[in-house]
Amino acid sequence: MNKQLLSSFLLLLFFLCCSEKEQAQVVAKNTIQNDSLSSWVAKSESPKITEAQRKSLIAKAYQLAINTKNDTVKAQHLSLLSFKLPSLADSSLYRNINKEAIKSNYSINDSLAIGNAYWDLAFFLDRNIVKDSAFYFYSEAQKMFDGIGNESFSGQMLYYMATLQVQIKDYVGSETTTIKAIEIFKPLQDNDQLFKCYNLLGIALGGVGEFEKSLAYYKEALYYLEQLPNPSVYEASLTNNIGIVYRNNMQYSEAIENFTKVLQTDSLIIKRPSIYALALSNLATTKLYQKDTSEVKSMLLRAIDLKRKENEIGSLASSYFNLAEYNAYARDTIKALLNAKEAEKLSYESNNNERLLETWPFLAILDKKNAPEYFEKYTSLNDSLQKEERKQQNKFARIRFETDEFIAENVELESEKELLSKQKQIWIGVAIGFFLLGLSIYIIINQRAKNQKLVFDQQQQANNQEIFNLMLTQKQKVDEVKRMEQKRISEELHDGILGKMLGARMILTGLNKRATEEAIQEKSKALKSLQEIENEIRSISHELSHTAYQQINNFTDSIEELLSNNKNGTIKTFFHYNVDDNWDSLAGDIKINVYRIIQETYQNAIKHANCSTFEVTFYRNDEQFSVILSDNGQGFNIYKGRKGIGLRNITSRVNKLNGTFHIDSSEGKGTTTSVQIPLKMESKILADNNT
Repeated sequence: MNKQLLSSFLLLLFFLCCSEKEQAQVVAKNTIQNDSLSSWVAKSESPKITEAQRKSLIAKAYQLAINTKNDTVKAQHLSLLSFKLPSLADSSLYRNINKEAIKSNYSINDSLAIGNAYWDLAFFLDRNIVKDSAFYFYSEAQKMFDGIGNESFSGQMLYYMATLQVQIKDYVGSETTTIKAIEIFKPLQDNDQLFKCYNLLGIALGGVGEFEKSLAYYKEALYYLEQLPNPSVYEASLTNNIGIVYRNNMQYSEAIENFTKVLQTDSLIIKRPSIYALALSNLATTKLYQKDTSEVKSMLLRAIDLKRKENEIGSLASSYFNLAEYNAYARDTIKALLNAKEAEKLSYESNNNERLLETWPFLAILDKKNAPEYFEKYTSLNDSLQKEERKQQNKFARIRFETDEFIAENVELESEKELLSKQKQIWIGVAIGFFLLGLSIYIIINQRAKNQKLVFDQQQQANNQEIFNLMLTQKQKVDEVKRMEQKRISEELHDGILGKMLGARMILTGLNKRATEEAIQEKSKALKSLQEIENEIRSISHELSHTAYQQINNFTDSIEELLSNNKNGTIKTFFHYNVDDNWDSLAGDIKINVYRIIQETYQNAIKHANCSTFEVTFYRNDEQFSVILSDNGQGFNIYKGRKGIGLRNITSRVNKLNGTFHIDSSEGKGTTTSVQIPLKMESKILADNNT
């Protein structure tokens, strides 16, 4: 893979890594602010102090953390030091700090803090180019984060591992690891991480010569980058990478277009001079490869000047190598040799082995006298690098395999738990289904029974109404027969017996003219007896005749008969009404419905009231007929409970008569029901009946 592409990527990665670490690292909630430890750490970050002063401040902070008695606070302090000091020059001191941070957080079982401490150590080792150890601790951190379900941190660890795999040229392994990270970030819709992952895939595929796939991944990275706020700086770096792919694929026009676009990015030379210098150098070499030497030298010299100011030693070596290529193309061998020697020197200083492997074959061509020496160096370094890369690739593969096994075990456990959970849910669902089915059947059956009972009650009510009407009709007929019979008897007594008795009296009156004393006395007695019989018969006749023409109280009789048919002998009934009122003149519907209301209330008193007396009282004036029903029973709370069918029937009957009713009751004080029926309705009912 072209070293410039990797340098570009590593430059972007280093820029992102610090800020990302600053944002993502979780420090324990209860860290004490503004204490001595925090103060020493803050002072140690000042650029104005010497390295010795910095080391002294950190050592004091470390001792304070170690001597803290409270385990939780101790772990918090050590985690803070581990997070803040990965750039510490004293490797031994930092490793001790980090080791104690991991140990303390294990003691309080804080998995998140343990994962962060592993992340800190991996970052420290990555900065110090200990790639295999850095990869291992990124892997350990990833296991921790995956174990507690922190998907974002787990995905970031996979991304860092894939980055290290690119650096040791394990492009296939890097692609696999990056895709796993993408699978985590996509559901999270983390556009920033997705941009970086697809950018890394573009670099990895470019490294194995898959230029079309590499470009496709870069375009995908560009899509996610555009979703971020202020993407211009990152876009410049990404566009530079795309230009390198085009250049490596000898599509020079497209490469020049992309490098030019980078250089035209607003304020890039101020915001990111290193990216600007890199793109400038890449544009110059691309034009050179296209055999267009215009402004190539000036661009390379300007790029060298910018890189020297930014102290970009590794990238500076590349620019000097490119300048050597330009001078060789211009047939200035001496300058080309000097530039190549400078590139060799800078490559040694920056440990840029890739640039050395490019520079030595070039020097062998320019300096034929020392060519064997250069080829020997090249062969030795190349062999050692290949061995080291294979060694690191094997280590990475073993660590990755162990990580995959760990994840697979967790996935298997999760699958078993999920299966058991699903089975449990299925059984719960089946049980709920059967319960709901049984409940539905019960509700249906119960509703049908209620409906049947309601229909039965309605039919019974209609039958009772019909029976009552028949009873009233029959009673009226009986009373009519009685009146006729009384009238007939009256007429018989008056016209028959009384006439005969009158004739006998007249005969006896004639006999009374006899003069004998005895006859006179006997006749006088007989006449007196007959006169008494006459008076008695006349009295009976008049009384029967008066009764025959008098209206009979059928309605009140029906009520009295209803109250007298009491099978519960312990309840005394009383019926109060004005005997002078013509109660039978009430409309038939009023009498029928009032009779049924009294019947219903009386039955309720017998069944539920536990009373000893039940009273019915009628009041009437020109406008209203009032019925008062009362008992001295146990009463009830009228605001509790639901209305029974009896109460609904009473309500229905009162509504039919356009009347109102009120129930007054309380527990232990009996019940009084008052019904008021307007008699204007009675006039309307009578008019309707007459019609």
